[in-house]
Amino acid sequence: MKKYFGSPVPAYTLKTFLLCFAALWFFTECQKSIKPVQEDQLEMWIDSLDRHSRKIGIKNAIHTLDSIMATRPKKTFADRMQYYKFMKVLCHRDSTLSEEALSYTDSLLLLFSSVQVREMYPAEYSKALLLKGDDLLKQKEYYRAYRNYYHGKSFLTGLGEICECARYSSRIANISYKEENYYQAIEYWQQELKELAKCREADNFQLQFIEKQGSIRNIGMAYIHLNQPDIASDQFRKAMDFIDKNESKFPREKNFIKFARIVILLNQAEAHVLKKEMKIAERLLKKCLQHDPEIDWSMEVERDSRQLLARIYIETKEFSKADEQLRILKSVTSTANDAATASLHQKLQGSVLFGQGRFEEAGRLMLASQETDRNNKLKKNIENKSDVSVLLQQVQREHEVELVAEKDAQKELILRFVILISITLCVIAYQIWRSARRSAANLRAVTELNKAVTQSNIVLQDTVNALEHAEAENQTVLRIVAHDLRSPIAAMISASHIIFWEHTPSKDQLEILTAMQQSGEMANALISQILQSSADREKISTSNIALPEIVQSCVDMLRHKAGEKQQNLDFQFEEVTAPVDREKIWRVFCNLLSNAIKFSPPGSTVLVSLQKQGGQVLLTVRDQGIGIPDELKGEIFLPSDNAKRSGTAGEQSFGIGLSICKQIVEAHGGRIWFESESGIGTAFFVELPATPLNS
Repeated sequence: MKKYFGSPVPAYTLKTFLLCFAALWFFTECQKSIKPVQEDQLEMWIDSLDRHSRKIGIKNAIHTLDSIMATRPKKTFADRMQYYKFMKVLCHRDSTLSEEALSYTDSLLLLFSSVQVREMYPAEYSKALLLKGDDLLKQKEYYRAYRNYYHGKSFLTGLGEICECARYSSRIANISYKEENYYQAIEYWQQELKELAKCREADNFQLQFIEKQGSIRNIGMAYIHLNQPDIASDQFRKAMDFIDKNESKFPREKNFIKFARIVILLNQAEAHVLKKEMKIAERLLKKCLQHDPEIDWSMEVERDSRQLLARIYIETKEFSKADEQLRILKSVTSTANDAATASLHQKLQGSVLFGQGRFEEAGRLMLASQETDRNNKLKKNIENKSDVSVLLQQVQREHEVELVAEKDAQKELILRFVILISITLCVIAYQIWRSARRSAANLRAVTELNKAVTQSNIVLQDTVNALEHAEAENQTVLRIVAHDLRSPIAAMISASHIIFWEHTPSKDQLEILTAMQQSGEMANALISQILQSSADREKISTSNIALPEIVQSCVDMLRHKAGEKQQNLDFQFEEVTAPVDREKIWRVFCNLLSNAIKFSPPGSTVLVSLQKQGGQVLLTVRDQGIGIPDELKGEIFLPSDNAKRSGTAGEQSFGIGLSICKQIVEAHGGRIWFESESGIGTAFFVELPATPLNS
């Protein structure tokens, strides 16, 4: 492919060399008295050497850069990167330094041996991989080169650096072009332009100017080879428009930009030759041959321009002009080392001789050119030619295999982690089991204690009922007894709090402890009320309370008592609230439920239901007990000894609990009644006003 931006002829002058030497001396002298130069200063020197390397000589430029680096007392990572990259560039410009160029690439890659450094400098790492791929390509190690390109692009894509991926697309396009796979080359150059459009570095001359205009121009050259000159001309026009629009952004690069215009003029001339527009092509080529003293001249551009002019003059039968161009071409360029150029020169010279009627000489040159072409073809057949698309597919498949292997490794790691977690859980379960065994004795003790507390609560409730009946006669005795009861109940509550200081209780243990503590607290509250004055005890302090919570508290507290008689407590409820005094209404519910358990046979069921009926709340406690005889139904709610009876298990009764319940319910604006049939069971009903909806 014709890229004319890398090989101008060195214009070696004594004046330039002396200027560079003086600049270097000034730089080294300054280093003795000031701090080491910063990275931007090194970049400035490298930029200067890059511009003048061909004038002072490649080896002198290398020596100058080595001298500059020697003056830096501490070389940073960025210093070494810039040094190796530019040394690589310089060595490529001198064919005798090809081995040194390879070594500088390897040194550059060694800087990125750790993953952290690669992720810190992704663009620089990708350029190093790019240079290594170029080296492998020159050594005809196509597979390794493409693998390098592919891994570099995959690395950049993974980091979201789409802009830098353009360099890789450009490489694949160039290789496809050299292998005459022009459509594939066009596809990759178009991909490169899409990737370059995502670049944010507006001042990057290489990516934002050289690569963009080069890709557009190269697409045009591919269409020239596909014999589509109209499309090619359109691409060359786009390239020239791009230069016109963007040259003001890079004022320091005006010489390069001038040379880029000359190259596009040459390409446009080729398109016009294909369209048989010889006069236009001739005019463009003469512009190409006008030497500009401000830019380095390229022998390659002059060679191609004069060869194309010779072809035009042969086509227009101006053989003397064609002969003149070939003579000039022979005097300014050497074709000895370029077999393809030598063959073309022989063909053109033979065509001129044939047109001049010198048939014998023309025949000899034609035969010589055919022999040269045959040898070139044999040489190409001997060389291994790569198929870019096939090799890239192979590299991609291998990369996918590597990804699958990576995923398998991750799955194996996860499996090991799961096994480790399972073992840990087993150990934890074993420890819990051991802890459960150690606490079994404690659980039994707590159960016995809970039975005792429950029985004590029942006795206390009966005691409170009896004390209320005799309140007027023995107030003083009642206060003394109530005061003395506080200590054992407080002791039981305290014991329930400290029993599991050394061990964490299980869920069942915690439930039992909570019931004990609630029962003790409620008993304490009852005793506190007893110690209050009579007027204080009759006070009703209401608030909106969720009744299911209160009933559930009673059920939980008395469930163990029912369990001793193998009775089942069935609680069904709707979510309702009512304005009640929590402690007093709790006493009503607990008394009704305690009576149902007391007067029901073992194995029976006590049904407790709570439901809303209009603006009222109805609590029902229904048992399957002995029922209430007809002669006692009129005295149930009276504070009389006539109504007291023993329970089915011989439980003691004082006969005053229901009278207190009636007083509390009526104080809340409700009513209480019952339905009973002797030998079948009894149902007590409590109706209370519900909380209004707008409350």
